Amino acid sequence: MPLAAILSAMAPSTDRPGVPRAQIVFAAQTLIEYQARQAMQAGASQIFVMVEAVTPSLSRMVDQFAATGVQVHLIRDMPSLVRQLPRESDVLLFADGAVIDQAYVAQVGKAEGNALLVAQDDTGTAHLERVDAQHRWAGLARVSPRTLFNTLDLIGDWDVVLTLMRAVVQSVPQRVVVEPADIAEGRVALVERQDTADLIGRALVAVPVGGSAGAEHYLLQRPARMAATHLLRMQISAAHIGIGALAIAALGLLAIVPGWTILALLLMLIALAVDMVARQVAAMGQHGVNSALTALALPIMLSLGMVWLGARQGEWSSGLHLAILSLAAVMLMRRGRISGLPLWAWMTPGSALLLLLGGVIVGQFGAALALAALLGLLSLVAMLLRDSRQSG
Repeated sequence: MPLAAILSAMAPSTDRPGVPRAQIVFAAQTLIEYQARQAMQAGASQIFVMVEAVTPSLSRMVDQFAATGVQVHLIRDMPSLVRQLPRESDVLLFADGAVIDQAYVAQVGKAEGNALLVAQDDTGTAHLERVDAQHRWAGLARVSPRTLFNTLDLIGDWDVVLTLMRAVVQSVPQRVVVEPADIAEGRVALVERQDTADLIGRALVAVPVGGSAGAEHYLLQRPARMAATHLLRMQISAAHIGIGALAIAALGLLAIVPGWTILALLLMLIALAVDMVARQVAAMGQHGVNSALTALALPIMLSLGMVWLGARQGEWSSGLHLAILSLAAVMLMRRGRISGLPLWAWMTPGSALLLLLGGVIVGQFGAALALAALLGLLSLVAMLLRDSRQSG
């Protein structure tokens, strides 16, 4: 069934009464943008935002989502909402200021009929809206067209979100229960002020982004998370950070021309770290850095650098082999094949660059290049053997 979403930008923040909760900065964007992206990822093709006034930031959000093919409607009164809502669509209903892990959004989005995201009623959830003696509302519901329009006809000037939630409760919906740990760690929360958003953002950015192994996982991931924590409040987009990573990698390639090998390797390692920052920010903000094609741009540039460095040292063949193996590692990781081998055993671009840097420092670049290529081949063979045993 088609899916739409209703968001609310009406409630004021508690620290700045003149600023709606929806305008609180979270994950390098406003909270209402974050919710809209979550709804879009769950399959919503139309998003309706209840507002008191149309602001420039809300208008920009409408334009941004229109470019992706998702219609965002700013609704100021009940008749407009009733008139514009699609009659055959279920609706995802978000509470004002709700921050919800995308896994729960996807689960509620796939439910059939009315569904409610709930948490156990205890001291840790006392600030949430009570559903019954057992549960409190965790800020997300799925509303069927019948429940939606039967309720909207009666709402008048009442609170749209809470009234719809109550109507869902009365329909005996499917309940999706939030794990207590997700409440405690901020993966499901109700944000009412900026410092709460900052605290939750720091907690969530500490969760590692998947798809990394080798040196990237053990040496670069922690600095990348720390940098992402500072950049989130600055509202710098993941795409711009990713472009910065490509620019640094390009400088690394240029440094090969005059023979500045150590500088070239350092710049390429920095580019990897910046790219990890971009992916961390993208994961937090519920949007990708780039398309699948451009996501491989940095690994390809780094592979070219390995070939070029090998050619300058008379080790063209070893450089080519290492480049192919490290690029294959990246592609396998991004296709979810990382579980077949321990994280330390992957010859990733970061691991290869670190080995080459060590070889340059001790004056054994050719030996380091050959060793990295051999280790890359062994890691690939080990992964294939493990996969064959598991499938057998």
